[in-house]
Amino acid sequence: MLRIGVIGVGRWGRNHVRALKELEAEGKVRLEAVCDVRDDVLSNIRNEFKIPTAKTDHREILRYVDAVVISTSIDSLSKVAEDVLTEGVHALIEKPVATNVNDAIKLWRIAQSNNVIASPGMIMRFDNTINKLKELLKNENIFYIILKRLSRRPPNMLSYPIILDLGVHDIDLCRYLTDSEISEVIKVQRIRLIHDEILFAFLKTVSNIHCIIHVDGVSPHKVREIDITTERYFIRADTTKNQILYQSSLNMGEKERIIQVEYREPLKRELEWFINTVKQKPADYRPNLYDAVENLRVIEAIIAKA
Repeated sequence: MLRIGVIGVGRWGRNHVRALKELEAEGKVRLEAVCDVRDDVLSNIRNEFKIPTAKTDHREILRYVDAVVISTSIDSLSKVAEDVLTEGVHALIEKPVATNVNDAIKLWRIAQSNNVIASPGMIMRFDNTINKLKELLKNENIFYIILKRLSRRPPNMLSYPIILDLGVHDIDLCRYLTDSEISEVIKVQRIRLIHDEILFAFLKTVSNIHCIIHVDGVSPHKVREIDITTERYFIRADTTKNQILYQSSLNMGEKERIIQVEYREPLKRELEWFINTVKQKPADYRPNLYDAVENLRVIEAIIAKA
């Protein structure tokens, strides 16, 4: 049985703990240890979920586990990951993995040197609606994609650029849905308000598909939509409703269709995939730290233009 730990058990880390306990009940993994620098948070999580080992220093849990989920603050992710990977422990590292390309490349090299699985937490790749959308796009000539991610950010996240905190998902989705890398950041508009910021980024892929990212931290209403215009269709995917609107051009004579996608929790699917990847150790798996490096390369280019 694979032994796993969670480093950083705040708001999102707690979700990892809960999902891993569900997988433990299914006999797929053993949640052996948790870690957090805050004694009270750590104690509450350990008692609530009945976890054998709890430490405030992440290095102290590594001897108890085969793999970890790293869900610490953005600015500490790469340092914790470096310690973990250097010790030969497999890691699922929450997005964006690091705050810059160089640190992400360093992690990639350490993982390769120590022959360990190291994957960025790109949860949207495990969303059923996203994967149904990818399937629908398989034989389509895509003109452009608009990705909208709007919601009020919690106060503790406001110190991080919104493109690093939230927009990283949409950069990754642009690459994932088009199976193409970003070749150019054409234009960026960054609007700073009292509460937070709004950002528009116009990207182009190597395959000449344009992706427009609209992300904000001020909207009181949560929006997670992807609009895609192809040669034959207009497609809108809403991951909050697990729905895809599929409408052909007028001359094709077809009516609008709405596809209701079966919901399976993306976080649980991601963790199950990570567990299986660690067990099987395939030579090629995605997402990997190459994806984290590419996402950060685009983020740095967007920040430079903002």
